[in-house]
Parts: sequence; C-alpha cells; structure tokens
Amino acid sequence: MFLNYPSEVVFDEYHYGKFASAYLTRDPSFSGHPPLGEMMLAGAGWIFNIEPNCTFEEVGHPCSPYIFFALRFLPALFGVLSLMVFYAFIKILTKSKEIALIGGFLFVCENAILVQSRLILIDIFLIFFGILGLFLLLKAMDEKRIKIKWLFIILSGLSLGACLSVKWTGLGIIATAILLVMMKLSESKARLREWSKTGIVLGICVIFVYCLSFWVQFHITPNNNKVDNFWNQYGERFSPIQFRGDDFEQLSFPGKLARMNYIMFQSQESGDFSHPSSSRFYEWPFMETTITYWLEPTATTTADKPNVAAIGLVGNYVIWILSSIGMIMLVFSLLSKKIRDEFAISPFLIFFILFGYLFNLLPFILISRSTFLYHYFPSYVLTIVNLGIILDWIRKHNKKLFWIMILIIIGGFIASAPTTYGFQRYFNIF
Repeated sequence: MFLNYPSEVVFDEYHYGKFASAYLTRDPSFSGHPPLGEMMLAGAGWIFNIEPNCTFEEVGHPCSPYIFFALRFLPALFGVLSLMVFYAFIKILTKSKEIALIGGFLFVCENAILVQSRLILIDIFLIFFGILGLFLLLKAMDEKRIKIKWLFIILSGLSLGACLSVKWTGLGIIATAILLVMMKLSESKARLREWSKTGIVLGICVIFVYCLSFWVQFHITPNNNKVDNFWNQYGERFSPIQFRGDDFEQLSFPGKLARMNYIMFQSQESGDFSHPSSSRFYEWPFMETTITYWLEPTATTTADKPNVAAIGLVGNYVIWILSSIGMIMLVFSLLSKKIRDEFAISPFLIFFILFGYLFNLLPFILISRSTFLYHYFPSYVLTIVNLGIILDWIRKHNKKLFWIMILIIIGGFIASAPTTYGFQRYFNIF
C-alpha cells in the first residue's frame, strides 16, 4: 500500500538503496552486514527491471516512483509472509488457534513492524527467516515420521542461516533455537543422541547458507578492488584497498570469507558515530526513543509544525506497553505456581518466551556503538506471543473487557498510522 510514496529517500534507504544499486551495476560495496538482505533487494530490482540511476544521495533525495515501488516491494511482501508464519508459529507453540489469531491480530496492528516492512530496509527479512526457522524446528519436534522430521530440521537450519546472513543480530534467534533443542533434550535423556544430531545438522545448515551468501556476493561483484565506483557507509575509514586488500583477487574462497568477516567485525567495533535517535536496550521495552525517518520537504521540525506529513519508527503504544507489562507478569508466573495454573501456561512456554526474549536483548549490553529501536524486534515478537496468551485468558474470563481492549489496540494503531504511512499529522507523536 502506497509503496511509491514518498518518492524520496527515507532514512536508511540512503544506505540500502545504494547497496542494491551497487549489486545491479556489479560494483563492490560494503555495508557492515552479511550480504543476503541487500542481494534480495537487488534481486527485486532486477526482476522489476529498474534502471539503477537513482543515486540515493541523501534522505529526501527524489527518484522515480517506479524505482521506489520496485525496491520496496520485497520488504512489503515479506511483511505479509511474516504475518502468516507468525500465526503458524504461535499456533504450533501454544497449541491454540485462538491465541494464534490474537497474536496475528496484534502483529497486524503493530505500526513499527509495518513501517519497517514498507521501506527499502532489511529488518523484515531477519524477522521472517527467524520466525520461520523456529516454526520449522517446532514442526520437527512434533513430527513422528523420521524422514519428514529431518526435512523440517534441515529447512529450519537453512532458514536460520538465512536469518544470520541478513544481520548478525540473527545470532540471538539462533540461540533461541538452541534453547528449544536443549529444552526438548531435557525432557528425555534417552534422546540425547538424536537431539545432539539435531544441533549438529542445524549448525551445518546455518554455516552453509551463511557461506553461500558470500560466495554469491563474490561472484556478483568484481574482485578488482581498484575501482572508482566504491560505496560503503563508513566513509573514509574503509577505502577499497583497506576493504579487501591488494591481494584479495588471489585469495581462496575461505580467505576471502575470513577477510570480509574480519572487516565486518572491525566496522562494528569502530562504529562510534552518534545519532540523535539512537537508544539503549533498556529504553526499548517502553519505546522511550522513536526515530524520525522522513519529513515532507517543507518541514524542518515536528515540534513547531506537528501538522506536516512525516514517517517514523513509532509503534502501537498500546501493544508496546501492554506487552512489556505482560513480560513482567511472565516473570511472576515463573516464580508462582498459582499464577501458572491460573493462566494455564506451561513451564516450557514460560522458559522459551522469557529466555528467548533475553537471548535477543541482553547481547546489546555489550554493544557500545549506536543502537536503535528496530534492534528490539526479535525480542518484541516474543512479547507479542506472551500478550496473545494473556488476552486469550481475558477473553475466556471477561469477553466485554477483551473487546474493549481490542478496540483500544485498534485505536492505538490508528493514532500511529499517520507516521506509518506518511499522512499529514495534527499532533506530535514523536
């Protein structure tokens, strides 16, 4: 919906539009991330047969509406697919169609995920592949037929590998998958060998996809590092020579892979730039710092002109706050059998949601560079699962209150919708 609006560069489209164009023109580029997400964007551009003549010079830079539609199409498609996979994931995790429907509804009404999936950004790919990988692993656990079981395990590993090949933050989701395997292992020591094999197969599949993404990258872009057309988002710190080195063409594939990942790690370590919309991990659960992505050309601020069109990473405040309160309740349920019995929530669900949440959130304690609200998404989707469980309990005990809360959630979506779609606003939501 409205994928070609605005026909101007929005936030990190300034980076990812350039990376996609670089792949289309077969020029080397460096984003600091694994290459799969950017190659997927470039693939969409190739399918739509766009002319990569937009420079993506700066935020607000105008280009052809068709170029923006083409490059924004795939994230939008994966946003829809993520909803479908999220529903299936909740259904198999909770064994409840009702909770899955409520969780899917919450996912649809979450403005932050929606805005991230309608721009030239790669976070929605991370979410899709991560949820898909966990869903397939759960399917494998429930499958009795051995061959089908191992097929699901392999597909899960491939999906988790794709998740890691989009961004390194996918490691938190992979840790969540390992948690699943360990929890299943604890149920029956007799199955130790089987689930050890599962972990090994998952690891092999993850590594295979990760390496494959770089192999494709090396074949798409030329090995020659002495080119004028080189783009990276780290400016002067990484020139073509520093990026690959004079000997890059002579390196074997493992050598190239090691060189690239070392430079990626180096870029993350030295990413000390500051940003006014950056935030720390402890701010994310209550969405203390949102991000202004785009303002209409006539606007300079949102403080004195709140009735201008703008796009920003602003979630549904109702869902955001309720889901965070729900996580506090989940901690209490871990400590109280009475609460667990009241909500009919199993220790398996409590441990999976809580520790999966922490695995994706706590690593950001160690990160000193600028981080942003969208880094919270892998943890956030698990809070939505938990909120779905709570709302289903309310539905069973007080239908009137349940529908009132549903209406309030819809109201929260409508309130944030202007900054999701770039409509004119009449109040300041940032």
